[in-house]
Amino acid sequence: MELLQEKDHIFLDFDGPVCDVFAMLPAVEVADRLKRLVEPEVITSADPFDVLRYAASCGPNAARVVERQLSRFEGEAVALVSPAPGVTEVLRDWRAQGFTVTIVSNNSVDAVRSFLGMHELAEYIRGISARTYSARLKPHPALVDAAVKALGASPRQCVMVGDSAADILAARAAGVASIALAKTPAKRRALSALDPDALVTDLADLRFAG
Repeated sequence: MELLQEKDHIFLDFDGPVCDVFAMLPAVEVADRLKRLVEPEVITSADPFDVLRYAASCGPNAARVVERQLSRFEGEAVALVSPAPGVTEVLRDWRAQGFTVTIVSNNSVDAVRSFLGMHELAEYIRGISARTYSARLKPHPALVDAAVKALGASPRQCVMVGDSAADILAARAAGVASIALAKTPAKRRALSALDPDALVTDLADLRFAG
């Protein structure tokens, strides 16, 4: 892809492009478990990150409890899943072409690191900018900004590849180009509406910069 030719550093979302984190331990089940730690009757969302955000609004103690438990569930979840089809080959090809790859994820640092280690993908990854207790999550640009800073790079040298609106919005806020990964018609419509710099339907479409 021509856009990749202009960049040195690739930021890759984790849940979706690298693996389906909650494929075997469903996100709705995780969210339900987390709700029990706060006020379950107040939260209608089935998204664990919405529960985490609500806990943060309740104060630092609630946030710490929910964050710690969510990280534990993520660790259990990633132990049950395999890498997304073709992602190993893509990462290998990116390294061969001289790109650095940083995982930029709302998932916990520990879960990302554990999964990469279990599946021998860590050698292809330059860094991880992912959730810690104090991290501001995408679509806030903080995780993207941190990835740029860790490389000593400028935003113009980087591109974010992700499959969610949060990825596109965080990249834009950080001044980083974005490539939307949209595997379904519904996701293509949703992400196209956000006007990413490029859109692909399969990560394999990005194997080669030329």
